[in-house]
Amino acid sequence: MKINRKGLSSQILIAAMAGSVLMFMLQAARAQSNDQALQNMQSNNSSNAALAQASGANQTYQSSNTGQVLQIGMPQKSLGRRLWENTSLSYYQQFLGPTAAGGGNTYNVFQEGLDTPNSGFAPMQSFHAVNLRHQINTDWAVGATLSAANGYTKEVNNKDRSGGTFTNRPDSEFFNARAYVSLPSLRFAAGTLFSTLSYEFPTSEISKDDEMRFGWVASNSFAFNLPNLHWNVGLMSQIYRIYYNNNVKAAPFVGGRPTALQTMIVSGGPYANYRFNDKWQVGSVITMDWDQRGAQTGSRDFNNNLSHRGRLSLTYFPQQIKYLQSVGLFSQALLKFRPETTAFGADFAVRF
Repeated sequence: MKINRKGLSSQILIAAMAGSVLMFMLQAARAQSNDQALQNMQSNNSSNAALAQASGANQTYQSSNTGQVLQIGMPQKSLGRRLWENTSLSYYQQFLGPTAAGGGNTYNVFQEGLDTPNSGFAPMQSFHAVNLRHQINTDWAVGATLSAANGYTKEVNNKDRSGGTFTNRPDSEFFNARAYVSLPSLRFAAGTLFSTLSYEFPTSEISKDDEMRFGWVASNSFAFNLPNLHWNVGLMSQIYRIYYNNNVKAAPFVGGRPTALQTMIVSGGPYANYRFNDKWQVGSVITMDWDQRGAQTGSRDFNNNLSHRGRLSLTYFPQQIKYLQSVGLFSQALLKFRPETTAFGADFAVRF
């Protein structure tokens, strides 16, 4: 599936990402300031009350020789403080760099032409994601995500299945915003199931152009119970359903062909991670997916969507660098291996 890119500058992208972080930190600072004022007020009131109690107790002791009762008011956390402690803002960036064959471009499976494997050659690029998450309790969490991408090198031409040419450009693009809820995990004898449900808003330019109404995503991960705690092995799956005003887009010109829009994408595969210690982990995952388009919606008829692929990663988890969660290197390739479709990259994550 080819991703069309609209003309948003990298400066706007960076400003938007930075602005969201600054706004969140400003609100947090205000909450902390209000909490401090409340704590000072409570401290002063407690001091005055203690003096009054001490004076009264002394007079009572002299007249009746009875014992004293010391009362201490425990400070309570304000609503702002509780929200601050249970809310986090995370930023993730992935840089998709050169291929094993060189050539000054990368390979991104999400920019392949429709039903055209080996056509995802694209400019070197970065993927960005901001995640605002609130942990309600140990079982439930809610949040919102916004993601974007921008390129660095020149545009790259590819051939589609009909022999025509399409171009992957380094333009910046925002993707659809999502709101999500993390459900309580389910424990079984074989392992634990983790699930997240998301609602997708049609905020991107391509979604508006396709007259998308909304979408939902059900993501699941089943982690097997293993005797060796260094290993984390399981299965992941995702169902992505998209709703439009019309599942078939009209031809752009007289004599052209209408476009059957993607209405469902089903993906999944196995993963295996090995944690050497608190700081180092090697990971691997294989992803396969299928889709439905246009009139196929609601049937049992599916197409092979994007090329099946694998990813191998090495991740470092700093222990003494504030906010920095992880940094890593990775390689991702199609299961039908070719050097020119094997890309190398790096990523990092921060959390406030």
